[in-house]
Amino acid sequence: MLVLAGAVFACKKPVDPTPTPTPTPSDETGPAVVKVGEVLPAWEEGWLDIHSINGGRGESFYYILPDGTTMLIDAAGAPQNEYTADKDGFPSKPDVTVSCGRVIINYIKHFAPAVADGKIDYFMASHYHGDHIGAWRDAWRTTYKWEYNTEGGFVMNGLPEVGVELPIVKIIDRGDWTDRVSADYFDSGGKLRYQNYIKFVEWTAKKYGTVREAMKVGHDDQIVLKHHPEQYPSFSVRNIAASGRVWTGVGTNEYSEMPSAEEMLQHASSSDWAVGENIYSCAFHLKYGSFDYFAGGDHQYNGRSTYAWKDIEAPMAKVMQKVEVMKAGHHGTANTNSKEFLAVLKPDVFIAATWQDVQPNPATIQRVLDANKEVKLFTTNIASSNLQLMQEAGIPANRFSATQGHVVVRVDPGKVKYWVFVLDDNNEQYKVKAKFGPFRAQ
Repeated sequence: MLVLAGAVFACKKPVDPTPTPTPTPSDETGPAVVKVGEVLPAWEEGWLDIHSINGGRGESFYYILPDGTTMLIDAAGAPQNEYTADKDGFPSKPDVTVSCGRVIINYIKHFAPAVADGKIDYFMASHYHGDHIGAWRDAWRTTYKWEYNTEGGFVMNGLPEVGVELPIVKIIDRGDWTDRVSADYFDSGGKLRYQNYIKFVEWTAKKYGTVREAMKVGHDDQIVLKHHPEQYPSFSVRNIAASGRVWTGVGTNEYSEMPSAEEMLQHASSSDWAVGENIYSCAFHLKYGSFDYFAGGDHQYNGRSTYAWKDIEAPMAKVMQKVEVMKAGHHGTANTNSKEFLAVLKPDVFIAATWQDVQPNPATIQRVLDANKEVKLFTTNIASSNLQLMQEAGIPANRFSATQGHVVVRVDPGKVKYWVFVLDDNNEQYKVKAKFGPFRAQ
């Protein structure tokens, strides 16, 4: 048993030491006006919403941009029962009877603006892992009884489940994985997962006219406002990295420190040479006036001591800047969110979408704190066993602003003030558990 701040935690049981700060009412306007216990108000024109949706099975972020353009980054799909509270992770939210895809669908339907017309304008697959696009293992078809789309020949898990019900206008990913082979290319389960993704992409292209594009590294004209962008000239999304390629900081030029694609394919089956799929993650920098935000999938720097080119954060650091909010790389685990990268980003708010009990890693959190001692830390889940490790590393449980629930960042039309809301994930009523802010973008 572990005792922290007067509370008793059983090992591996998810916990929620969430303080409830008191906002300044005079600073609240529009959809920021809400009390703890009330349902989070709908998005309004001119505001920017970033929603970390917690189904307990991976990562999924839903964005409502200032003119109502919508974007979904990843659609978690790890199986409900593979990881549980007593086996290295967390139970599904709100419960095991609701698939993670259904959690995402219901969440989007609740918060989507009318102008979205039941569609998702952009879906970005940060990389090809099951906790981001939907999982596949051969035995799962019988073990988990997932629905099978006979028309398209794919399993309805993660992205496919979402995309069948909510048509996607454009899919952006890191490109055909044979162009930059990862270690997953040689894994039978990895191949099945990617094939399932491709079958869905082909089906939705025929069914809904969905367009698939590889991320255009260095560009700020691939993800754009679709309704009336002229009203929001300070909004932009710059593509920073994908498939090992990184923006140079000049125009739309890109480069890669990695060996050639041919050489990577030749040696990719070698365990020491192989590059994990995470390193190839798509990364971008969103700006809205004074507000800056960075997200980079599961970007990592595994093996950089031997192969310097495996560190994708080092070249990204050269073209990034301080941000108000950062999505944790790889759920805040080890070998990511490096000291050097965080020294550039210095996030004021750090959001880790976690789904296993090793997330986030105490050493990673310490690096975040070292980069900005005032940073507000948010996780969608956390285990008491992990909190114990945090405590042993000198990070008390109350250093986290919140550790359980959907996390929503809401930026006002002035592009200077923003709030963070934590929503109850035990049901689908979307009531506010805690409210933080207003914070000021610099």
